[in-house]
Amino acid sequence: MTTMQTTPDPNRLLAGAVAMLLFASVLISCGGEDRPPTESAVAGEVTVLVDEEIRPLLDSIVIYHARENPRAQVTLKTLPASVIMHGMIDRSDRVAIIARDYTHQEDSLMSAAQIDTVARALIARDALVFFVAKSFPYDTMNAEHIRQWLAGKGGVTASYPKLKRPPVFVVPGGSAGSVYGNISNVVLRGGQPSNAMLATVSAHSDVVHQVVGNTDLIGVGYLSQIRKDTSVKPLRLSYTAADGTHEWPKPVHASYLIMGKYPFPVPIFAYVNSKPSQHDLAFGFMQFATRSSKAQFSLFNAGIEPAHAKFTLYLPED
Repeated sequence: MTTMQTTPDPNRLLAGAVAMLLFASVLISCGGEDRPPTESAVAGEVTVLVDEEIRPLLDSIVIYHARENPRAQVTLKTLPASVIMHGMIDRSDRVAIIARDYTHQEDSLMSAAQIDTVARALIARDALVFFVAKSFPYDTMNAEHIRQWLAGKGGVTASYPKLKRPPVFVVPGGSAGSVYGNISNVVLRGGQPSNAMLATVSAHSDVVHQVVGNTDLIGVGYLSQIRKDTSVKPLRLSYTAADGTHEWPKPVHASYLIMGKYPFPVPIFAYVNSKPSQHDLAFGFMQFATRSSKAQFSLFNAGIEPAHAKFTLYLPED
């Protein structure tokens, strides 16, 4: 097992979180669509498409929004991330919340068709987490080894003599899901994972079910999904930072995500097909998700990093 450097207590690191900064996100302009004449930023009806992997994060935000805007009806519709992005890019849908950036294929599609990117605002940062059965023989791994395995490169398993064979990575939703998209975007830096290294199941709960009983598997999901799941073990990852310094493996916890000490952060964006307007509920809901202190604190309480918050982190004395 990799020797770990002593690290601060993550709960103490989060103790200094303070009030949210309320400010507007800068948006690029894009086309809109016809809206009912009675609609405004705080009234009317709108359907928000939501990445199926992060639906629980939005439930509290919708409840807070309804309390403050009783004339607005916001309905959440859950779909795979790639399906949602197709509707946003072709302008057939109004607003969506997805746990990933554009994929390389989506960038290429918009560039080839000379389509403007969709306006968006960062809501929060989650983290792509690799988790295993409690009986898995390792607690820590190196992020570069994860990257090489997923790319289908050989020779990595020699660094882990307790493994009988290279592990298979289990992802929910297949290539249409945001987890797969983030393996490409965040882990492989735009590359595609080896099909031989992946197994796909329908949902996150299926990933957990498969991993719990099999030490040949590594599950992939989000910090918000597994932070309270005691049936699996999240792997602590060492990695080399952009400045060349070595980061020792640390607990998989929001405190290190906030400090920039986790190798695979994941953006959660609100995408909207409208210009900034006080006559558009889709834009109004996006503003609420990014600017409301209650909405942002609900994301903090879910164990991830809200995008528009100020933190003071207290480190233990030497």
